[in-house]
Amino acid sequence: MKKKISVRLGKKVYNLVTDEDLEIVNQTIEKIEKDFKRYEEFIDEVGIDNILFVMLANTVLENVKMSERIKNLKKKLSQILREGDRKP
Repeated sequence: MKKKISVRLGKKVYNLVTDEDLEIVNQTIEKIEKDFKRYEEFIDEVGIDNILFVMLANTVLENVKMSERIKNLKKKLSQILREGDRKP
């Protein structure tokens, strides 16, 4: 079931529509709000669009790094399993 979620960042309110589990949505919103607080003091200086872009870039970077870690772990696990097959 789709839910409408409102998030206030600075002076703006952003509305989201999602069908994700409420617990996941709450964790996501909490992370966004926490990250936003790190940059909020710079709104007047650089504008909210630049702050949101930095937050987006940081999130994408985290995802890329996590994907690489997962790929490396899969490779290591596959190697360990292959080596285990070779043992008598």
